[in-house]
Amino acid sequence: MLVTPKQMQILEKLTDESGVSYSEMMERAGHALADFLIKNYADYDKFLFLAGNGNNGGDCYVSAYYLNFYHKEIKILAPMGEPKTEISKNAYQRAVRTGVPVQFDSDDDFLEEAEIIIDGLFGTGFRGDLPEEIQKLLIAREDQIRIACDIPSGGNGATGTVSTGIFDAHETITFGAEKLGMSQYPLRKYCGQIYVMDIGIPENAFQEIETVHRLTRLEIRENLPYRQPDSYKNQFGHVLAVAGSVRMRGACILAVTAAMRSGAGLLTCASAEQALTAISCTLPEVMCLPLQTDQDGFFLDTENHEILANALKNKQALLIGCGMGVTESTRNLIKFLFSDSSCPIILDADGLNCISDCIELIPEGRTILTPHMGEAARLLKTDVSEIQKDRISAARKLAELTKAVVILKGAGTVITDGKRTAVCNLGNAAMARAGSGDVLAGIAAAFAGQGMELYQAACMAVTVHASAGDQAAEQLPERYMLPQDLIRSLQEIL
Repeated sequence: MLVTPKQMQILEKLTDESGVSYSEMMERAGHALADFLIKNYADYDKFLFLAGNGNNGGDCYVSAYYLNFYHKEIKILAPMGEPKTEISKNAYQRAVRTGVPVQFDSDDDFLEEAEIIIDGLFGTGFRGDLPEEIQKLLIAREDQIRIACDIPSGGNGATGTVSTGIFDAHETITFGAEKLGMSQYPLRKYCGQIYVMDIGIPENAFQEIETVHRLTRLEIRENLPYRQPDSYKNQFGHVLAVAGSVRMRGACILAVTAAMRSGAGLLTCASAEQALTAISCTLPEVMCLPLQTDQDGFFLDTENHEILANALKNKQALLIGCGMGVTESTRNLIKFLFSDSSCPIILDADGLNCISDCIELIPEGRTILTPHMGEAARLLKTDVSEIQKDRISAARKLAELTKAVVILKGAGTVITDGKRTAVCNLGNAAMARAGSGDVLAGIAAAFAGQGMELYQAACMAVTVHASAGDQAAEQLPERYMLPQDLIRSLQEIL
């Protein structure tokens, strides 16, 4: 699970009330950090702690105290002065009494001689920009191992944004629970490997807050629809895909193939005749419904109403948008599909672009939106830089405005219905290619068509999609891998 810094404060308060004091939590945090350092870096001798004047620095003083018993060369640099909180002062005084040297003025020799640097300058409450003098202390030095205490200094624990000069950690030892911002980029790349250490928070305390769920491959086995031995195709949903065009046939092929490979019982693809010819050659299991197109190969509007009205009957999911194009006719056709359908809708790619100026028409309570940051920015009437500042809040805002489930794609994909939120850190950079989103949309349509509740269907689709990407990346070079390889990898995932 993932928590915000404010939620962490609530958890600590509840823990204190349960009998584990703030002082004891700091003791456990510092002790856990010292144990980690000894277990993993016992062959190193020179440790330098960068301690702030808050409780994050207090964790470092506790850790230095325990580490000193192993006869290591321990030093503490505290550029912001002595601790300000009572429990941190106590930890500082105890470390000093046991002979740990503490220096308050910056010393280049201090920094250069250290083999391992532990950063505890700023904790999860950090906002804004690091002071220039602190940035100089945090510069990565060759051959030094860098460990962050709770969170790298300069990182925003709520949003994942970072300050110039952020501490670039090889590993981050965080306490109680991983912080929400650490699941998002750019902060995540500065955390390195993340380890969560127990500080005594009781399990029932987490029930008092709305945590963000971290998706893992375990979700797949726990939630994958079971297929009874006497099953028949209608039990697994009939998906209607309105997608593709003469110019963008591949998007349609990827989406419908992914849907069929993800368990859809039946699938009808409504598209341009040329696209359907290509689909029939690669996926004969798909039923084809030719739509009338304009001279450029994009769908006409009213000319297709009767065809689609009949096709919408008895469908369990409707996929709209992949490779559809953005024209006046496709905009109007999507509005017709909204009004004439009653089943769950997965709206992707050009489907999103077509309705960016009328999101109030999105059917409430039965739609999954799959925007990347550019599409989300258009839907929210803002720019990508604003979305990047707080991806989780942006996804929640879009979900609240549309009453839809939102999959905000990208590294650290966010899934939310406005009330529940999940984050997926599976997947890899090889998936950053045209067509990957079409595969995801097809998987989501398949799960929605099989009767999954839409938030669960979205979480499952993201997890399966990302896991397939990781599976493919184990066998193929990053630059070589294509979205169709994700579909091939589904056989290892499902």
